[in-house]
Amino acid sequence: MSNISQDRSRPSSPEEQPSSKKAKNSRKKRSWIWEYFEVVDVNEQTNDKGEQLKRCKVLDSEGIKCGAVYANDGSTGNAINHLLSEHEMTKEGKINNVSNFLNLIIISIHLNLKIN
Repeated sequence: MSNISQDRSRPSSPEEQPSSKKAKNSRKKRSWIWEYFEVVDVNEQTNDKGEQLKRCKVLDSEGIKCGAVYANDGSTGNAINHLLSEHEMTKEGKINNVSNFLNLIIISIHLNLKIN
């Protein structure tokens, strides 16, 4: 085994901090929502807490992007709810009718009962 030490020190003054912001996490995005969302350029826009944002890129019938923005803080819940409520989209695709929607609700109820 090798003994690898890491420098865990932090810059002591604002002058020593890096000038460009980096993403909190550079892991590969695995959620299905990233088919429908894009990361907003940090220089373009951040929320009032300075967090990076993600923007919905679903196109309407006229080819215009939705553009709804949510904090890109690692959570996908708000984006999933947006896709479901505004665009009738789920991980499985577009909801085509009420029957599919009711099936999803039943599945959600069953999953919640198993968890609790």
